[in-house]
Amino acid sequence: MTVKIYRLRRLMDEMEKNELLTLLSKFKCSRNKDSEYFLKKIALRHDLRDISRTYLMMDENEQEILGYFTLALKCLSMHNPELDPSIIDSMNLKDGIAQAYLIGQLARADDAVPGSGGHMLDRALKLFSKGKETFGCRMVRLDCKDELIRYYESHGFRHIGKNYEKDLNQMAIFI
Repeated sequence: MTVKIYRLRRLMDEMEKNELLTLLSKFKCSRNKDSEYFLKKIALRHDLRDISRTYLMMDENEQEILGYFTLALKCLSMHNPELDPSIIDSMNLKDGIAQAYLIGQLARADDAVPGSGGHMLDRALKLFSKGKETFGCRMVRLDCKDELIRYYESHGFRHIGKNYEKDLNQMAIFI
């Protein structure tokens, strides 16, 4: 099966609103109901307000969303980091804050083929690499649950520590 990645904003411009809302409403991700909710209820608003950009991985007939990822900018707060000094230096920390790109959401549909998440992750990093060439910033970050640490490490991310609320793990990769 051939898949394509579409920017949500492009679909907003090309489809009737009700048609797009129906497409989004069909997305099912039982592994992460928060991600399912984000796509259905928040992604459009964030895209329109320039808070983030959402990309949809769809089947070749554009009838089904197989997954999606959302990209944004969000600094990483690093007070009292317990990392190798060379990593800290690479982060360009100033007053405990590092500039970073953010993968805010990454979710695949229940019936998506294994490997879809990696494909979307690679695509997200390529988009950030274009941004790096245009205006700088070398770090990409994300927050994840404990059970996803090994998955993101297998894609080159490093565990930085827990977030401020201590409920998610901060992960980072340099591009």
